[in-house]
Amino acid sequence: MEKRIAIIDIGSNTIRLVIYRYNDKNIFKEIENIKVPARLQNYLNHEQRITSEGLNILIDSLRVFKEIVSLHKVETMKIVATAAIREAKNRDEIKQLVSEKIGLSVEILSGEREAYYGFQGVINATNIQNGITIDIGGGSTEITKFLHRKIVRYHSFSFGVISLHRQFIKDKIPTNEELSNLSSFLNSEFMKIDWLKNCKLPIIGIGGSARNLGRIDQGMKDYPMESIHLYEMNLKDILTVKEKLASLSFEELQNVAGLSKERADIILLAIEVFQLLYRIVNAPFFQLSQKGIRDGILYDEIKEHSGSKDKFQHPIEKTFHQLALEYDVDLEKREMITKTAMMLFDAIRKTGIAELNENDLQDLRYASYIYNIGEYIEKSSASQHTFYILSNRNMDGLAHRDRIKIALLASYSSKTAYKHNVEPFKEWFTKQERQTLMVLGSIIKFAFHLNSSKRAIVQDVRFLIDKGKNNIRLELYCNKSWQVEKLEVEKQIKHLEHALGKNIILDFNLIENTLF
Repeated sequence: MEKRIAIIDIGSNTIRLVIYRYNDKNIFKEIENIKVPARLQNYLNHEQRITSEGLNILIDSLRVFKEIVSLHKVETMKIVATAAIREAKNRDEIKQLVSEKIGLSVEILSGEREAYYGFQGVINATNIQNGITIDIGGGSTEITKFLHRKIVRYHSFSFGVISLHRQFIKDKIPTNEELSNLSSFLNSEFMKIDWLKNCKLPIIGIGGSARNLGRIDQGMKDYPMESIHLYEMNLKDILTVKEKLASLSFEELQNVAGLSKERADIILLAIEVFQLLYRIVNAPFFQLSQKGIRDGILYDEIKEHSGSKDKFQHPIEKTFHQLALEYDVDLEKREMITKTAMMLFDAIRKTGIAELNENDLQDLRYASYIYNIGEYIEKSSASQHTFYILSNRNMDGLAHRDRIKIALLASYSSKTAYKHNVEPFKEWFTKQERQTLMVLGSIIKFAFHLNSSKRAIVQDVRFLIDKGKNNIRLELYCNKSWQVEKLEVEKQIKHLEHALGKNIILDFNLIENTLF
C-alpha cells in the first residue's frame, strides 16, 4: 500500500516543500518539489530577531504549502527549521505563531542534527566509503567526516553564504579585496578543525550552491549529460568556474547557464568555501549530491513508520530494485537472464575469446537485471527508451561513467544502435573498453533470448575453438526441449558473432538433470 509524506525545510535561503510517495518495500518517489527563495537570514535584525516582514513571508509560504499538502492527501508531514530560525532570539515566538496561524508544528534542528540528516541523505545516495560532506546554507555550514560509511565527526559553522555576504560584501558581487578578506576568514575557521587537515578524502557537496557550481561546470564543458547527481569535479574545474564568474558583471552572472538567478550574488562566496575546503582536505575530487537534508529526514521517517530495516545495504542495490519495481520488470525472468549471461561470460573468459575481468562481470550482472526496461513504455522501441531512461535519471551509487556503461549494456540491441548511443560519450572510454562493452551487451541480449520461454532450460554452456579457423562452437546443455529457444537465438546469434569477431556454430544438447 502506498503512503505519502511531506517534508518542509525552512532554510536560511529557501523554504522548500517536497512530497514523496512510498510503499511497504520502502521504495519512494518524489512527486512534488516547490520552493520559495525567502532568504530569512536577511530578516535577522541587529537584535538577532526575525523581523515582522520575514515572519509574514514565512507564514504566507507555509499557508500555501499546507494547501498543497492537503491536495495530495498526505499521511505524514514533518517541518524543520535550520540556521535562520535556530539563531533567532524570537524562535519560540515563531514556533507559537506558526502553530496558532497555520496549525503546524515546527522542529528547530540543532547544528548536529542538521549535519546528521545531510550525511544520511548523502550516504544513502553514494557508494563512497570514506569522505567529507559539506552543506552550505544561507546561515550555517555543516561538515561531517565519515569512515566505512559511518559518521565519525561533525561541525556546524555559524556562517553561510547569506551571512557571509552581509559580513564581507558591500555590493551585489564581491570585489577582489573583499574576496581576499573572505578567504582569510574562511581559512582561519577551517584550520581550527584538525580532523579536516590533509585527510585526503573526497568531498561531497550538498545543497543548491553545490548543484549550481556543478551545472555551470557542465555548461562550460558542453557535458553530454544533464544530471548533476554524483557529478565529479577537481580543483582545477572549481577554479576555472571561479575565474569565469569573477570576470562577469552582476547582470551577466544572472544569465550564466546553470546558475539560478537568485544565487547570482552568492555563488562566488560558495565557490570560495568549496575551493578552500578542497585545499585544506587535499581532496582527490569533489562530488555533487542531489540528495541532502530532506532526503535524510525522509529515510529516518520511513524507517520509523515502517518499523522495518531496509534490506538493501548499498545504494546501487536499492536503485536497481527500485527500477525493477517502477518499470514492472519480471524479476523471475531477470534472474534467469542474469544466470545465463554469467554462464556465457565465464565460458568466454575461460577460452580467452575476449579479455574480461571481475568488474566486467559486475556490470553484466547489474545490466542483466534491468535489461530492456524500456519495453514498459513501448516494446517495439524498448532499446531506445531503455537508454534514455538509464542515462537521464539519477541512479544512487553510480557515478556518471558507470551509469552510462549500464545504460549501454541494458539497452544493447545491435552494433549500429550501440555505436549511436556511445558516440556522445566516446571520450569517456578507451577503444578496448568500448569493444568490451559491446561484447557484454551482446552476451546479455543473447541470454535474454535464450530465456524467451521463461523455463530456464540452459544448465551449462561451453565454447570450443576450432583451431586454424575463424569458427567457434557454442555448446548449450539443456534439461528440456530447446526448439523455441533455438529459433529465437538463431535470429540473434549475429550480434554475438559481430562482438566476438567469430563465426559461431550453435550446438544444443539434451542432458539429464543430474549431470550438472
